Amino acid sequence: MNKNTILKVKIEDYTEEGFGIARHEGYVLFIPNTVAGEEAEILVVKAGKRFGYGKLLKLLSPSPFRVEPACPLFPRCGGCAFWHLDYQEELRLKEKKVKDCLARIGGIDAPLSPILGAAEQRSYRNKAQFPIRNVRGRIQGGFYAPGSHGVVGGAPCAIQPALFNEILQWTLSFMEKEGISAYEEEGYTGLVRHLYLRCGVEEKEILACLVVNGKDFPQKERFAKALSDAFPQVRTVVINYNDRNTNVVLGKESEIILGEGFMEDLLLDKRYRIGPQSFYQVNHGQTEVLYKKVLEYAALKGHERVLDLYCGIGTIGLSLAEQCKELAGVEIVPQAVENAKENAALNQVENAAFFCADAKAAAARFAKEGRSFDLIIVDPPRKGCDQQTLEAICQMAPKKLIYVSCNPATLARDLKILREQGFELQEATPVDLFPRTHHVETIALLAR
Repeated sequence: MNKNTILKVKIEDYTEEGFGIARHEGYVLFIPNTVAGEEAEILVVKAGKRFGYGKLLKLLSPSPFRVEPACPLFPRCGGCAFWHLDYQEELRLKEKKVKDCLARIGGIDAPLSPILGAAEQRSYRNKAQFPIRNVRGRIQGGFYAPGSHGVVGGAPCAIQPALFNEILQWTLSFMEKEGISAYEEEGYTGLVRHLYLRCGVEEKEILACLVVNGKDFPQKERFAKALSDAFPQVRTVVINYNDRNTNVVLGKESEIILGEGFMEDLLLDKRYRIGPQSFYQVNHGQTEVLYKKVLEYAALKGHERVLDLYCGIGTIGLSLAEQCKELAGVEIVPQAVENAKENAALNQVENAAFFCADAKAAAARFAKEGRSFDLIIVDPPRKGCDQQTLEAICQMAPKKLIYVSCNPATLARDLKILREQGFELQEATPVDLFPRTHHVETIALLAR
């Protein structure tokens, strides 16, 4: 296969990232923005020995599942994969993705419950991280283009509140008026790197964090006052200092300029304080759906001891603390542990203790001390649990284990290990926390 070849192909299936899959004389091609069943004319834009990538030129036979994209940034922005797809078809392929991973990687013919779809597919994100760059002499803010750090802007994102785009455009205008430079990755020059926003339910409370390249931001006081004057919903403004050559958005040092440095949000009738560094799910409505399913799987009677590994600011554990005898939470980020303790006090939860430790070290310590738990909940990052953590969980031998996963592949890998150690998968439920993106969450219930 050669680059720049034009072909007529039929889309057969989807990759995990949501690209259409086609074959031409045995050669596999991945084509974004296509739908299974479609016939299309494509341009080969990248050709390897075994597979390549194509660009859609013309639809020859559109799928009945194809819809007109509702986001003006699609497909120029790399954040979403499925604006061209009917939502029910999106849910079908996400459910299939989870089932296929469990079968292929975990060797599990899973008792998979139907995916829990989102009532709202637009304006659901409560968090935005806008890169701000100097693009051909002009300040540009928005989103990264697919597969690059080129910044796409000029229109509101359909999965974020319209207010976020208004604050972004105001910030870009403020920078122009004040003569503030934007970051340039080539040479690591310029001042402002990102605008980071978080909002609570109904956008009544907003945290704004400006990430700057350096140790100071001379206009910080003027920026904070002018921003809060323009947008009264902005209750706190933080400047984060990040002068490292890194793709990580936030640096280690932050300075509170306005407010208390955190916002509060209500989740399943509990109030949480959330700072710039706090992990907090981006879809409020679907997070409540997910946590209700965790509560259903836990089926607590009031006498149980519960361990919440990778607990973050404590949201999962605190949502069920009133239904158990004792809750222990473990998180490696010190600020998150402090937030979890504050959140327990804020909600008058007295049977919870939170520890700052690596999940595997804490699990191993609990196992060595002979501490037993009736239920262990794990909600690891995309890389899943490591071998030592899984071994310690098995050594503690809880009656139940609930695994919350944002990556079906690592979930399947870990479930295979747990099954070999005597756990049985009772049920698994996919949850669509991220409509229009290729990501899918899964909750798995295991018992010994």
